[in-house]
Amino acid sequence: MYCLVYFLYTYFMSQKAIIHSFLLITASIVTYFWITDPNLSNYSLQLTASLMIVLVITRYILKPDSFKLVESIISTMAVILVIQDTGGLHSPLFFLNFFLLFELSLLLEPIIPLVLSAVLIFIYLSISHDIKNLGDLAILASFPFMTPLAIFLGKIYQKEENQKKEIKNLQKKIKTLEV
Repeated sequence: MYCLVYFLYTYFMSQKAIIHSFLLITASIVTYFWITDPNLSNYSLQLTASLMIVLVITRYILKPDSFKLVESIISTMAVILVIQDTGGLHSPLFFLNFFLLFELSLLLEPIIPLVLSAVLIFIYLSISHDIKNLGDLAILASFPFMTPLAIFLGKIYQKEENQKKEIKNLQKKIKTLEV
């Protein structure tokens, strides 16, 4: 079983995507432990505010590539904290999870939403002890439907960015040939 998971993981994901997935999973697990601790869960909104302050400060300190990873980690933690604090599966802000999937597919690698949606399903299943009706399961079933859209959009965006880089490189070559 481990060999199959390892093969699929390395076949579909680059080294960079594996590292980013690991960091996002770690951030999600830390957030999960924060939420499940009765003493710490009272300070979820304060942690979210602190994360936003860190996000603003790091925006001016880090390079854009490093900032994208920090922004993704902070966004993931903030969304989980806010949604859990406002009602979990029944939160009116639950749709932020889907924006998070799309954000991560655009900021990082397109395959990242696949990993994160599995983690989010696990988190919401383990936090929501009162899943008794099909409505709650339908809410969680929306993740497998939104994930392919996020991956598809991320691949299109990545392809467009690669084409822009290629055009810039070709323009530089043209300028050197003209001189």
